[in-house]
Amino acid sequence: MPTTLWYSRCPVATASGIAYQRGMFDAEFDGSDYEVRNIKELGRSKANTHFTGALPDSFREGGFIPPLWARQNGAKTTVIGFTFVAETLRFYTRPDSGINSFADLKGKRIGLPVRPQLEIDFMHVNAHKAFWGALQENGMTEDDVVLTDFEIDEDVLATVNADYGQGEERTVPPLYSGEIEALLAGKVDVVFAKNAEALYTEHVYGDRINMIYDLINSSSTEFKCNANPRPITVSSSTIAENPEGVIRYLQVLIRASAFAADDKQGAAEVMAPELGVQTDDIFKAYEADFNTNLWPTLDDRILGLANAFMGFMVDKGYLSDQVTLDGWIDPEPLREAYRREKIAYAA
Repeated sequence: MPTTLWYSRCPVATASGIAYQRGMFDAEFDGSDYEVRNIKELGRSKANTHFTGALPDSFREGGFIPPLWARQNGAKTTVIGFTFVAETLRFYTRPDSGINSFADLKGKRIGLPVRPQLEIDFMHVNAHKAFWGALQENGMTEDDVVLTDFEIDEDVLATVNADYGQGEERTVPPLYSGEIEALLAGKVDVVFAKNAEALYTEHVYGDRINMIYDLINSSSTEFKCNANPRPITVSSSTIAENPEGVIRYLQVLIRASAFAADDKQGAAEVMAPELGVQTDDIFKAYEADFNTNLWPTLDDRILGLANAFMGFMVDKGYLSDQVTLDGWIDPEPLREAYRREKIAYAA
């Protein structure tokens, strides 16, 4: 019986998503000692392990906040790579609000969503981090505005590995519907949405919302780190017991990254159904060279960005300062994967 390796990914720009959409895991592991399967096959009872990291023999590529929270709470995971793709970070007001720029937000209610269903409310942290950076970018601080929590009641687990790109029309509503509805109801004056999902949100809500700023235009990479850089994690026991499976899994991600780097249009066409948006939205949602930045790495630059993001979480009380990258990272599987793929690896 082959060993089952489970994978999970967020609806963002990931090599894992590209590999899944192109059938690359099946191609690599067919007939081997391993099979790679989507955590979604396990149903709702296991969906939360996307956040907790509790499922044995599982990989995850996605937002940084749940893995940090899981490690703080004792999850036995190991970071085997990071990626950073700058993405759109947008802020929305009501068209009739008279708020058309960040300067107009002085004294206004800054919407910070609260989802009680989440064990770690990463979307609250995302919004806080985005406003923190955008306020500074526009010569303001949190003292100039009114940080306002508002609660959202939704089925969070429905969006875990939503698998939009399975040949069916998307039925999952915008991930930021709760934020937009609170805005339209007048509970807050401005809300945040990011990634390609922000574009989908705009398609759904049209002229009912007004986008006043996009932080992707900032010259500060730190401000643009929002749940970024994204770690690739694996159950720590898997490295000890099935190191070959870990290395080969990373080889698939490297091949998916190579495909994207060589074919920008092709990458966008694969990512669009993966994220449940149109191909044109991919070009609007990410930095111009998004397709060349999917390579997993552990270089000094990306580790510096990771530490900066963790610093924000510590400063704002979202993370213990006892959670560090020290002892959490194992660089050897990634180094060996690049060696086997005959691609230079700088980390």
